[in-house]
Amino acid sequence: MAKSEHQWGSRQYDQEWADKDSRRAAEREAQFTAALNWLAAFIDGPARVMDLGCGPGTLAEKLLAAFPDMHVICSDGSEEMLKLARERLGSYGDRVSYEQADFSADGWSANLPRELDAVVSARAIHNLRKPKLIGAVYGKIHELLRPGGVFLNVERVNFATPKLRAYFRQLQIRKRGRAATMDGAAPSLAQQLSLLRRAGFEDVDCFWRETNTAIVGGFKGQGDGAGGYQKRKREEL
Repeated sequence: MAKSEHQWGSRQYDQEWADKDSRRAAEREAQFTAALNWLAAFIDGPARVMDLGCGPGTLAEKLLAAFPDMHVICSDGSEEMLKLARERLGSYGDRVSYEQADFSADGWSANLPRELDAVVSARAIHNLRKPKLIGAVYGKIHELLRPGGVFLNVERVNFATPKLRAYFRQLQIRKRGRAATMDGAAPSLAQQLSLLRRAGFEDVDCFWRETNTAIVGGFKGQGDGAGGYQKRKREEL
């Protein structure tokens, strides 16, 4: 299990995090709009989509409003976060379901639904910090998708070199008067794309980026059934 500096599962901590998240609504709007636009291109008609690390249901709410035929599965490791999501999404009835699963734990995906049309996530998986752990989660996401299914991850991406990170810090100070306190390390964009390819995704790309947030993702191949990730890992060894 990956160690996290967050205190997920604490009612007070999760509520404080959700309140902080709501104050970033304007910042998130461009990210979510881009993700929804791409999903509209990739998905046609009824679909089952999982929001992995759903938190209080912010992205899930956008999905349900934008796609009337979509069923959204909210998955999070925190029972308290799922309670907040239920409160937010109660009006959508049986179009949304909830699964508690902590992707930092071994076997986290064992009981989750399969053959999904899409999996989305928003600034959650980077909390694992280590590329090896993030890549393993991407492999499990690949297994959850149907052939042809898509994964879109709205995620933090670090700039690739110390020089670029210093320039980004200067940019933040000029725009905001201060440099943001970063919540730990995250892979660079190039590392993210490499991890997705190694997990078996095809047509991998960056679909949107603004400073240190990007939408990365790819597709499960039409002929890539269950067990593909394990097979590739054996071949690498």
